[in-house]
Amino acid sequence: MHEANLTRFGPSVFGGVSATASTFRALEGAGKLILWNEGLLNARIKINGLAVQSQVSAEDTEVVIPINLNRDNTIEVSVSGTLGIRVTQVAQADLGLLCQGYFGLNTSDIERQRAFYETLGFIGEIYPAGPETSTTFAQALGFEDDYLIHVSLHSLENPPVMPFVDTVEFREDSFRDEPPYADLNHIGMAYATYSTTDLDGDIAYLKSKDVEFVSAPAIAPNGERFVFLKDQDGAYLKLIATSEGEAPTENPNLVRLVNTNMNVTDLERSREFYRLLGFTESISASQSGAGDFAIAHGFDGVIEFEGVDVSLGEGTDGATLQLRQWKTPFDDAKAYPPPVNHLGIDRINFYVKDLDSAVEAMNELGFEQLGPIGGMPEIGIVFFFDPDGIKVQLAGPRSGE
Repeated sequence: MHEANLTRFGPSVFGGVSATASTFRALEGAGKLILWNEGLLNARIKINGLAVQSQVSAEDTEVVIPINLNRDNTIEVSVSGTLGIRVTQVAQADLGLLCQGYFGLNTSDIERQRAFYETLGFIGEIYPAGPETSTTFAQALGFEDDYLIHVSLHSLENPPVMPFVDTVEFREDSFRDEPPYADLNHIGMAYATYSTTDLDGDIAYLKSKDVEFVSAPAIAPNGERFVFLKDQDGAYLKLIATSEGEAPTENPNLVRLVNTNMNVTDLERSREFYRLLGFTESISASQSGAGDFAIAHGFDGVIEFEGVDVSLGEGTDGATLQLRQWKTPFDDAKAYPPPVNHLGIDRINFYVKDLDSAVEAMNELGFEQLGPIGGMPEIGIVFFFDPDGIKVQLAGPRSGE
């Protein structure tokens, strides 16, 4: 059982002279209203129609107020000045996450994408993977009816093993001609990271194959040596140097998937969401810098982000997520909206012990489900949104509960 302090509303900052009402979901029971002063003159707040008795004053820095929450809640805020608001609630769940199955990457040309991953040294492939059409799968991905697709699963090992890169070409009416995120600080899944035992040799080899790099390799403030590259659609991958693995060869020397990046708007909110999913092990990863470090990320000047790397614990494959809250430069554009067919990295998959039990728990916790469970009676998939609208796919056997 995992416990987390979930953000149910906010964090939001209300400024000027304004009045607004919003709704949010929660578990029925105790919660906390957290208010912080950023230049407040006056404020009135109601939760589910009831005025909050203890209010923040102009002299207070932060006030924490116990409140009672319903399944469906309304918050009304009237402010003169500037006030920050967050509603939190402690929750427990056991969703049964076992491993990361893959991150999903959509492409405009499946054959070019297959060749790209072969160039990177992905020697295992399942192609074609899955049916070209499936109404139940399509509806789970947010389509009203059906889709037409090609699917290829890529692996660094042969026979193929997880975690895969799940590449999909949505075709004809289900194709969505929108480019991947242009910059590495966009909210959502911006890239995935692989380690290599020969970073310089791999860069030289891949450049000879016309693979595009953002810059020369750089060294991060934490000592990591890295480089970003792009696939033919403009989606990013990151390579980092490592001493683990076999001795270098002439071909690419990628060892394993190190982490999958997620850029978020509020690190605390996202950290607690993934804690509830089972990501209990964490390493602080905040960094800032200029020069080569910034240029390697595609920016001039100084870049800064708060971060934490979180991993699944004992009894799992140890899948790692790289949560990043960019401070400079900040991009407030939202993650790709549904359906799940935007070019670039648009989803992450986790296998669970029992899909029906996991879906029941997620619904009870009040998380938004994209569409119905898709697939077959014995095994299926379903999507939920994380706090920033990133699409998290759960897959696994069905108990029929």
